[in-house]
Amino acid sequence: MRAPFRRLLLTRPSNLGARYCSTAPKAAPEPEARLRFAPSPTGFLHLGGLRTALFNYLLAKKWEGKLLLRIEDTDQSRLVPGAVDALRRTFDWAGIEYDEGVGIGGSCGPYIQSERLDLYREHAQKLIDRSGNAYECFCTPDELAAIRVSLAKHGRLGYDGRCRHLSRDDVRARKEAGHPYTIRFKSKQEKETLPDDLVFGPAQPNVTGTGADDFIMMKTDGWPTYHLASVVDDHHMRISHVLRGEEWLPSVTKHHQLYRAFGWTPPAFAHLPLLVNADGTKLSKRTGDVHVEQYAEKGYEPEAMLNFLALLGWDYHGARREEGEASSAKSKDGKELEEVFSLPELVDAFDIGGITHRRAAVSMSKLDYLNKMTLRRKATSPATGEEGRDSLVARFHAGLRAEPSLSASPLVEDEDYVGRVFDMELERVTRLNEMPEAAAFYFFDPDYSADGPKVMLAKIKPEAYTDAVSAVVQALQGEGELTTKAAWDAIHAAFETLTYKKKDITMSLRHALTGRAQGPAVAEIMSVLGRERSLARLRAGLASME
Repeated sequence: MRAPFRRLLLTRPSNLGARYCSTAPKAAPEPEARLRFAPSPTGFLHLGGLRTALFNYLLAKKWEGKLLLRIEDTDQSRLVPGAVDALRRTFDWAGIEYDEGVGIGGSCGPYIQSERLDLYREHAQKLIDRSGNAYECFCTPDELAAIRVSLAKHGRLGYDGRCRHLSRDDVRARKEAGHPYTIRFKSKQEKETLPDDLVFGPAQPNVTGTGADDFIMMKTDGWPTYHLASVVDDHHMRISHVLRGEEWLPSVTKHHQLYRAFGWTPPAFAHLPLLVNADGTKLSKRTGDVHVEQYAEKGYEPEAMLNFLALLGWDYHGARREEGEASSAKSKDGKELEEVFSLPELVDAFDIGGITHRRAAVSMSKLDYLNKMTLRRKATSPATGEEGRDSLVARFHAGLRAEPSLSASPLVEDEDYVGRVFDMELERVTRLNEMPEAAAFYFFDPDYSADGPKVMLAKIKPEAYTDAVSAVVQALQGEGELTTKAAWDAIHAAFETLTYKKKDITMSLRHALTGRAQGPAVAEIMSVLGRERSLARLRAGLASME
């Protein structure tokens, strides 16, 4: 019996193979597009980090290019043990596959920056020896602090470049004396025009027109800063497009100056808008879960999480707009389905020109909605490579068996019955791991002496309860399968012959059948329970009134 399951079918647009964003110019990929996700291993992957990885993944797939995973661990003071393994677990959970990088190798490795230190030192020295674009700085922390105070009096920030003027003999002598030093880049102070950002265009906020000050490329411990390491790596790994967070916009000028000093062609840059709370404040652990693993542990579907993150900062309306009236499809509850994408659909629809520069507010209610709709899609029309109904039922079955209070019921091992319960409850739950508790009443008879049924019963007139339940018991006498229609016929007969309000009749039946005030329609519950079990519970409900 699968009748209730048909209610879950979604009306989907049919022309999913022709989605493109029509609201912004499309960025043409290079012949061999290469994108990278390059996190620092400082903890669990943040929602914003997974969105950055997702956008890179979508474009790499759409352009038939390559996605690299590089670990940027040059700030050794912030490393968290196990962070790289946690990152790869999250990628596995989310279904984001990369083509080169940590754990799988590739032609441009190693893909961990701490294993590439000689390369950075070599390139920093080239800028000193060959082009004069860098120099050793021997200023002590106290001297740097004094310089900052002095510059601040004149409305300036940073460093005054005094070590630029040291002679080679002075540099050699200080090195031989063991003085610690950094390597600084000689920033160009003249105003320059930067290439358009692929998201913000020519109006890039927080970007200075000059290098501002002579920034550090190599620290006193011999490790590179982000600026040098990322530029060197992106060049040697042949990265064509850099998609990274908006917080890196102030560094754009520095990076372009480095590319020019090395004589390299820079990649195209796209800076992604920040994720914020609904009130516009910065997303942080104090205001809710921000780590992806926390959502996985709560039972959210990875496809729903990717769908959710893709909508944060991407004008998906433009992708739907070219579909015309088909994009106005709605679910049974009247909500627009244009927000619901499978991962293959995201790849097909995504375009870098549709990424907006507005900061994106994170809404957990949107994630809940998308998770619910993802479960329905999987159960009815799964995308290519996506698990379907049988897999979802198996997960639900495992959840029933893992719950001690439910595993004792022999009905838990009736696979056909479990499948019928799944079909009935699917549209009522947000996450699949909620279903065992929500469906417990299918596996155990109600305990009418419990607090919930008592509170429920107190709101029902005793005579209405007795008359309604008795009438339906009489109407259900017989044999054979109890269909939803037959159950409704019995209930409607009670509506017609009894003078009580319909609500009093249905609540009386719901109390006897489940002991719960909320749940699927009474007739549908009876069709799952079957004739014999439904009659037994209705009679037990009557007996509890005596």
